[in-house]
Amino acid sequence: MLKVSKVISVFRFMIVMSLVAPTAFAEPVEMLVSKNWGAYRYDNDGSRICFISSVPTNSKGKYDPKNRGDIRVFVSHGPGKAERDVVQVIAGYRYKPQSDVSLTIDGKSFKLFTIEDRAYAESEEDDRRIITLMKRGSRMTIVGISSRGTKTTDTYSLSGFTKTKAVIDKTCK
Repeated sequence: MLKVSKVISVFRFMIVMSLVAPTAFAEPVEMLVSKNWGAYRYDNDGSRICFISSVPTNSKGKYDPKNRGDIRVFVSHGPGKAERDVVQVIAGYRYKPQSDVSLTIDGKSFKLFTIEDRAYAESEEDDRRIITLMKRGSRMTIVGISSRGTKTTDTYSLSGFTKTKAVIDKTCK
């Protein structure tokens, strides 16, 4: 069951990022790139958002790559303490409305809920479990369905995840 607090945290993060990222925040500051992951931060008037991000090492599906936007996975902290360890997937297309996304790490699967072109864990507990597996794992696969019914499979290397996650944990307390 989707926890209301998780939905509120996700919406707060989305609203903050959509309002401040284009205007108030400059480009993110790169703190560390380790293998397939990068650690970044935004600073603004004493407020800080930290995140790590990676792009897929492989993407499959019957689609024209020119029609697909930015594909990424994030783990973020901030701007408040309630928005800590948020796992977010950006698909590069709009998901099929009310569809689920499958996230699998070394054989362990989670169901993510979708909002437009993004997918999120169903609870803060799932975020924590996913992050624990990301630290220990080697590969993550994300399977979703576009609004046009196209199935995509994106594979991410988890090499460098633990090191970059430690950087944002220290920087955004």
